[in-house]
Amino acid sequence: MTTTDHILAKAADGTRITPDECLALFACRDLHKLGRAAHAVTMRLHPEPYRTYNIDRNVNYTNVCAAVCDFCAFYRKSADSDAYVLPREELYKKIEETVALGGDQILMQGGMHPSLKLEWYEELLRDLKSRFPQVNLHAFSPPEIWHFHKLNKLPLETVLKRLKDAGLGSLPGGGGEILVDRVRKELTKGKALADEWLEVCRVWHKLGGKGTCTMMFGHIETDAERVEHLTRLRDLQDETGGFTAFICWTMQPGHKMADYPEGPGGSSTSARRPSPGCSSTTSQTFSRRG
Repeated sequence: MTTTDHILAKAADGTRITPDECLALFACRDLHKLGRAAHAVTMRLHPEPYRTYNIDRNVNYTNVCAAVCDFCAFYRKSADSDAYVLPREELYKKIEETVALGGDQILMQGGMHPSLKLEWYEELLRDLKSRFPQVNLHAFSPPEIWHFHKLNKLPLETVLKRLKDAGLGSLPGGGGEILVDRVRKELTKGKALADEWLEVCRVWHKLGGKGTCTMMFGHIETDAERVEHLTRLRDLQDETGGFTAFICWTMQPGHKMADYPEGPGGSSTSARRPSPGCSSTTSQTFSRRG
């Protein structure tokens, strides 16, 4: 049995693999072998013969952002001619269209707006929840929440509790990118670092909230930094059990990082994952309203 086979057999049998073993799996190019092991884990955890999904829509309520991310095609500064905050009527229309198609959730994220205060977000949530009580408001990524905390000079727990009381249903995992500060500091300015991203999720989970976590890869990160990201998410899940899903994606081609040199892990960085301010789980390259 090869080292890879041994590691995959451990995982399939339910034995936790170590970070070093995870790193070794990044050298495996046998997609079928990896897939069979992943399916074995899935069937061990969920033997029922069905899978679930929900119908939702990404709504980017503003593209104005105080942060600067090298990979972002979305953000604008307040004075830019195409900067926007969605009018409330346009938000209603987007949600009405989603409900008409059977949707039951809105993934609502945006830029880290430099002047909108916490009361604006509370009023927005209350308004949407009163009009669409059946719709889960999956809203505001951890970097947005961290920004609210800093802008309003309020404790993180206070910010999250107020948003929860106003109708926030769950927390999207956007803006995770790679949870290693070397990467975050090189790619972004004015955005939550790794400990801050994780702390937002930790406090939300301790308030009884659920949410998702993400990873954007294929830029300047090394394989070891991918493993560190996954390890930190696993450690927080051990602590709180608050994550309901993990979503990962490669950085999308083109735009600001098109001419970036090859990353230290050998990843091509002639790509750029657009982010609606703090990234969303299914976004494409947006230069207009989502």
